[in-house]
Amino acid sequence: MTFEEAYEEYYEVVYKSIYMRMLSRENTEDVVQETFIRAMNSWSDFDESKSSAKTWLCTIAKNTMINYIRNNKKHDLSSFDEMNEAGFEPGSEDKELQSLIDDDAREAYELLKPLKPQDREILIMRYVEEMSYKEIAEKVGSNDKAVAKKVERLLKKCREMNLKGSAV
Repeated sequence: MTFEEAYEEYYEVVYKSIYMRMLSRENTEDVVQETFIRAMNSWSDFDESKSSAKTWLCTIAKNTMINYIRNNKKHDLSSFDEMNEAGFEPGSEDKELQSLIDDDAREAYELLKPLKPQDREILIMRYVEEMSYKEIAEKVGSNDKAVAKKVERLLKKCREMNLKGSAV
């Protein structure tokens, strides 16, 4: 696989993976651009026998995002609860939400935003990066049955939040 083929095939996965973590289009675009620059510059080091291109690119993306957050102190990853306590009310004044055109992206944004970052991370690994329960368990230091149960509870929580949101 060439770098160009990997870029074409996995750009969307990398973008979604970072966006669902950062919930900011502008920051996501910066991180994804830097991710593919880093990947292009080290493509000769990529070894298909050690990991898939998708896994390799997603790992670079996560590391790039961490560096981006560390280097951009203005980017605040405060929790939803902290934002509420500070007077933030999600809704029509939420610029990021308003900028989303795709209905699925808007719904995902509304459901994922209030989740704890570690819970959002598990759902991203499962449904965006398409990792198995076993792979997720290895990453989070758990077992696959516990991860499966956690995903089940998170999905239930998201469905309940969705029902509450649609009843308003």
